[in-house]
Amino acid sequence: MEVIRWANVIKNLWFQQPMALTMIKRILLIALGVFLVAQLAQPDRSVPAIDPAQDMLSVTTAPADIQQMVIGACYDCHSYRTDYPVWAYITPVNFWIQDHINEGREKVNYSRWDLFAGNEEAAESGKSIAEGEMPPPNYSGMHGHGRLTAAQKQQLIAWFNANVGGGGNEGGGPDGGAEESEDED
Repeated sequence: MEVIRWANVIKNLWFQQPMALTMIKRILLIALGVFLVAQLAQPDRSVPAIDPAQDMLSVTTAPADIQQMVIGACYDCHSYRTDYPVWAYITPVNFWIQDHINEGREKVNYSRWDLFAGNEEAAESGKSIAEGEMPPPNYSGMHGHGRLTAAQKQQLIAWFNANVGGGGNEGGGPDGGAEESEDED
């Protein structure tokens, strides 16, 4: 008997509502409709054709463990090999994420190492990791593959400083760019 009484109370509340509650339902339905229609707007995620031979990991012949760390911690924002999470397809979050990725690619794009090898940002990759700027804390928190232990960070910093640049040392690195000789004819 008690269940029937509660069912009648719920029915009366749902179907015989005061005007204010009806207005709230309408507003919520309109907001839901706007949200659903907004999902049709998606940012441009297209990438140009890339030559794998120009990828930083190929050019520097990075060892497998370094490749795994760099791809996990850096490549989603600093290459054309982005692995988008599910929430990157939900408007308006998708526009914020794509803007962040586009900014990262403008600073350093490891897929286009032929264009970014002498870049100051690229030379400071190790320094950015050492200072905790990269990978950003919000990225590491949302992407398990972007989390680096202290030992992995030290290994990655040493590798970047030895192979990519001088870790942000003044003068563009310890070798002054001596590795970039162009003896090919």
